[in-house]
Amino acid sequence: MPNSILILSPDVITERMAGPAIRYWEFAKALISSFPVTLAIPNSISEVSQSIEPIRLVQHKHDNISKLIEQHDIIIFQGFIFDHYPVLYQTSKILIADLYDPVPLEGLEQNNTDIHNQVNMMNNQLKRADYFLCASDRQRDLWLGHLLALGRINPFTYKQIQQRIVTIPFGLPDIMPQRTNREFNYKDSFILLWGGGIWEWFDPLTLIRAIHRLLPDYPNLKLIFLGTQHPNPTIPIMPKQIQAETLAKELGLYNNQVIFQSGWVPYASLANYLLDADVGVSTHLDTLETHFSFRTRILHYLWAGKPIITTGGDVLADAIIANNAGIVVKSEDEAGWVTAIKQMYDNKNYATYANGAKILAKQYHWSLVTKPLRELCSNASLAPDMIVENDLRKSLAWDCEHEYNILKNKLEIMENSNSWRITEPLRAIRSFFSRLG
Repeated sequence: MPNSILILSPDVITERMAGPAIRYWEFAKALISSFPVTLAIPNSISEVSQSIEPIRLVQHKHDNISKLIEQHDIIIFQGFIFDHYPVLYQTSKILIADLYDPVPLEGLEQNNTDIHNQVNMMNNQLKRADYFLCASDRQRDLWLGHLLALGRINPFTYKQIQQRIVTIPFGLPDIMPQRTNREFNYKDSFILLWGGGIWEWFDPLTLIRAIHRLLPDYPNLKLIFLGTQHPNPTIPIMPKQIQAETLAKELGLYNNQVIFQSGWVPYASLANYLLDADVGVSTHLDTLETHFSFRTRILHYLWAGKPIITTGGDVLADAIIANNAGIVVKSEDEAGWVTAIKQMYDNKNYATYANGAKILAKQYHWSLVTKPLRELCSNASLAPDMIVENDLRKSLAWDCEHEYNILKNKLEIMENSNSWRITEPLRAIRSFFSRLG
């Protein structure tokens, strides 16, 4: 009988979905042909606008998480979910940690003072999971180093560790997008589409300034920011978005040549917006976050066969260059963006890049990128160094955290005792004579 799989989504799954929710929605669809699958989400089931039979859809809560874990052989999770449900620390079921999003690097981009807790969150998963998913070979190297530092690459795991870190990039639908409606009614405009949120690690300001410089000669240019409010209500509007809107207002472009669409586009309608656009754009800064990122919005552009203009530094920029699917500009290079948009405006160049985008898109169909995940779930086993002892998953080779905490508590009790304080002078004298002799 095939392994049963529980997918724990950390993000809300509704008609409007961000990257993590889309990823787990598509994972469930890809796995259901071979395995019994339960997709567990943080929001109410009544908020889900469509079903994906025969996938079982439930809401995960503290009062049902233990039962959900017990009912399945394999648990796939991402982010804070592992710490949110400490029962995962205790299970002997197979754990697959999805590390496609290097959360601490995003936190540093936001000047997050809680970075210590974010690193601990990643440590907890890397210490205790049996398999690890990443989005690229760059990320694979990042997590291999992290696993080595935490002692998870050891004599028990050394010969298997390469097979236990599996590259599963973000994907795109196998079926070409079909228009069901026209969303943009900007006649004769050349539309540059920013297909997602404006987060702190992006650089919309350089792009807005480039649009301003081009307008005298290219008055039909429009830059449209597609998502300005994350579907998860706990995620606030970022300062970078406020800066972008402020700059657009200062330059007289706000909601005219530079348009900020309110809300978030329904996943089922995304194709319409992509097909209405001419070019997909993404600008980001030259940071560690960029180096290890995997920009999901780039894949959406490819799905619609749209040529791309983007900043260099990430793995998808390299793929765009290799497949002639668009133009890659240096970070914060305003003049480079002006030149790139001019090049893309030329019909002959545009056709060449659009063809490259369609070729590159074929490498990222969900059915293709999830094939290693299906193979993993067919042959999954506990990591060879992993045991459950004293109600805690731990590595046989190196994981003394539980014992250390017990000893630390005992020492603190002893140091606070009266006898310890009374004998302190005697210990000082003994230490002094030890140094002499």
